[in-house]
Amino acid sequence: MALIYPVQADSPEPSDDAAPDFGELAADLSDQWLVEVDLGEDDDDACFGPLSAREAWDLAVEVADRRPEWEVSVVPLYAAEPAEDLIALFEED
Repeated sequence: MALIYPVQADSPEPSDDAAPDFGELAADLSDQWLVEVDLGEDDDDACFGPLSAREAWDLAVEVADRRPEWEVSVVPLYAAEPAEDLIALFEED
């Protein structure tokens, strides 16, 4: 499954056979989220939202389960923090 979503750098690494977990979604980044779907080289891409973090997660997992060849991303729509603070959330010390 090509499901891409943000996690903080200090989050524990999931096992290879673990299912994606909504709890790993960095919901504190934004109140609104987008689901982006990349259909491949020659096809159109799509973007759905704004959605709550839970709605975006549920939609992304459902699409990725039904079309595993597509790349599905869950991304924050808005983050109030300055770029330096956002980058620090994802960099390891």
